Amino acid sequence: MIMKNDNYPNLYRCADAASLKAQHVYFLFQKVYLGSLVLGAVISVSMSMGSPAVNKWLYTTLSVVLMVGLVTLWVMRARQDDKIWFDGRAVAESAKTATWRYMMGVRPFRDNADADAAFISHLKEIRNARPHLGKFLTAAMDADGSMITDFMKAKRSASLQERRAFYAGSRIRDQKVWYRDNANANLARGAGWFWTIAVLQVVVVIVAMVQAVSGGWAINPTPIITTFAAAMAAWSQMKRHEELAQAYALAAQELEEIETIADNPAFTDQFSQLVEQAENSISREHTMWCARRDVRLTKMAGPTPTTIA
Repeated sequence: MIMKNDNYPNLYRCADAASLKAQHVYFLFQKVYLGSLVLGAVISVSMSMGSPAVNKWLYTTLSVVLMVGLVTLWVMRARQDDKIWFDGRAVAESAKTATWRYMMGVRPFRDNADADAAFISHLKEIRNARPHLGKFLTAAMDADGSMITDFMKAKRSASLQERRAFYAGSRIRDQKVWYRDNANANLARGAGWFWTIAVLQVVVVIVAMVQAVSGGWAINPTPIITTFAAAMAAWSQMKRHEELAQAYALAAQELEEIETIADNPAFTDQFSQLVEQAENSISREHTMWCARRDVRLTKMAGPTPTTIA
């Protein structure tokens, strides 16, 4: 049995949905802004061949395009979708790791007597740390959701062997595959963007050399190509493919080592330490992700776990 989104607390699902929506809107605005710059360059170059009447129309169009880019820039600053994206992801991941700790019965939710109260209190702490997310979480709220689902309670009350097998497959292996696949995907995308930009730069050099020999063309495509290359470079920098590929690859390697330990029956008595080590490895990657974006995380209460050798 796998862990589905419906099995997580309502806070996780709300924060996840709000983060994904904000991310989509943020990149949409970025596309519009960068597109306005490229289109502005195309219109500007086209004016060299137009008649006065055509150029008047082109100047008007250029003004509109540049105004759209300027308005988009101000809207992005006012909306701050990137902050909602980052903070929403921080809340979702904090709630997610707390959920797994609760289901597996490890610190700080080991004591069955007050585990539910401690878990609810921790989710409230995560939510209250970012009060500005309140309206976005409410918009994504599931009326039928709960802070502790029946699935979570069932897994927590399961036998050690059942919890151990479920955690190894649905958490460690699932996250390992996710990090591995995304590391490979980001590596491929990063290489694709690099070579595309490099080819465009080579084209610019060739065009400049040909124009130097021929005495120039009626239309100079160099500004268009350079602006397009700059826009692609800016987009690639926002995506941070190479950086993410390295971070995800490291997380996948760590989880693969922990998975090997989880599959060893000799470590059954150290299950609590194994869960804590796995959650710390997953949280470490996310903490680094947040640090690169200056996002404050809510720390999980409890002592530092012992590393399983």
